[in-house]
Amino acid sequence: MRLFIFIALILVLPSAIAIDPNFEIDGLIIDQTLSRIGHLFYEELLKDWDTSNQVGTITVRERFDPITGNVIWIDVDDNAVYQERINSRSTDIEEKVQSARNELKLYLQQNKDILQNLETYK
Repeated sequence: MRLFIFIALILVLPSAIAIDPNFEIDGLIIDQTLSRIGHLFYEELLKDWDTSNQVGTITVRERFDPITGNVIWIDVDDNAVYQERINSRSTDIEEKVQSARNELKLYLQQNKDILQNLETYK
């Protein structure tokens, strides 16, 4: 399935860029985690996530740190929205995912409100 989406993007993207050089694909959620716990965080975050009203690209990233625990952060269009340390024996992953989901929803709603306000002043 991912291969099909990748091939479709390769075929569509050049024509879209030729039409509009500022072309962006909204609703993408990118996994750039490194560890098993990072992938689990990503999967839990996406469980029941609705991308239909999403504006922008969400990226879940992870930096490896064996001493203090890995750092997971979430970017929306290169703006950091959430950051948390998480270790490989983390038992409170659901709490951290819920906190990240709440922060992400708040940021996306505020961003949506700002864009709507800008549209009314045009």
